[in-house]
Parts: sequence; structure tokens; C-alpha cells
Amino acid sequence: MAKKKAVKKKAVARKAAPKKKAPAKKTAAKKKAPAKKAAAKKAPAKKATRRKPVSPKKRTRNKQSVKNIKRIDSTKTHGWQVHVRRGGRLRTKLFSDRIHKGKTKALTAAKKYRDDLVDEMAKFAKPLWRIKRTARTNTGELGVSQTHYTNRSGKKRKVITVTVRSELGKAVNRKFSVDKLGYDEAVKQAVSWRNKVLRARLKEDKSKGRPV
Repeated sequence: MAKKKAVKKKAVARKAAPKKKAPAKKTAAKKKAPAKKAAAKKAPAKKATRRKPVSPKKRTRNKQSVKNIKRIDSTKTHGWQVHVRRGGRLRTKLFSDRIHKGKTKALTAAKKYRDDLVDEMAKFAKPLWRIKRTARTNTGELGVSQTHYTNRSGKKRKVITVTVRSELGKAVNRKFSVDKLGYDEAVKQAVSWRNKVLRARLKEDKSKGRPV
């Protein structure tokens, strides 16, 4: 009897004892997939290239044109245009091929008109430098402008530059320092020097019988 009781106690003890959990099965660690390489490497950025400025097309003179007479051949106009300028005055007239019944006759009429016009306007003839023109400089004085230059030490110097033609085909210039004279005085001296050169040129033209 005692043995049976002992066996029962052992069986009860086994049931009462908490069951040990089975060790968790080690799962193979998921290997991270290697990052996919870019299918194609990024193309290097192209350097921005500056476009060369397109120079305007040069106006070509019609080979048929002659002195003071220009040939015109457009979609609606065909003829000869006479231009005569003397002393700042301009006279112009068109000689149409259709009206004069032919290109050659129109040119003949244009030449006759040009010759008569040149004789008529001879009294207005003046050298270009004698004609009054509007000053387009930053000082408001013809031929006189303010500019600057860098000297040998690297300092910028303001100057008034004046340019004038002392004779046909020959230009002379001179600079007046703004730093030393001041702006107003530099402009004043530049204008005075330019007028002096022009008076000398006028005197010479008169002595040589040139149109003044």
C-alpha cells in the first residue's frame, strides 16, 4: 500500500509541476538583400556653353547703284532712288521702271535729275564737321565724354576725354583729369580745347579755298 501511495504522489507532483517551454527554434536570420545598384550611372551634367552672339548681316550695296542713285528691287517697287544731301538738307526722288517704260530710261532720267540737283544744292554744301549735330555723349557736349582708366598702381581715375578732327581723316584727342580739376572745370577745358582746334581748321580751310 505504501508503494502505491508513493507512486501516486510522484504522478501528482509531475502533473502539478509547470511544463518547461521548448526552446524556440532558431530561425535563420533573413539576409538583407544587397541594395540594387543604379542601373545606369547618372550622366555628368553638361556645362552650359555660352552662345556666340549672332552678328547682324552686313547690308550689301546693290551693284547696280551709282553715285547718289540707289537701285531698288523689292516685291512692289522697281526703280532708281536719287539721294542728294548738302549742308544737312536731303532731297530724294524715285524713278520707277514702270512709269519711265523701262529700267534703262528710268536710270537716264534719274542721272539727269541728280546732276541738276547737285548744282542747285551746291550753295548749301558744308563740311560734315561744320553741320550742327545733337550730342550723344554722357556730358551733353559734342565730342566730349566722361570715362575712366586704371593707372599703373591699379587705381581708377576719372577723366574727360575729347576727340576732334583737326583735318580730313586725322583725329586728335586729349584727356582732362576730373580728380584734379573737378568735373565742371574738366568739361569746360575740354570744350574750349575742341573749339580751338576747330577754329584752326576753319582758318586753314579758308586759306586753301575749301568749302566752309
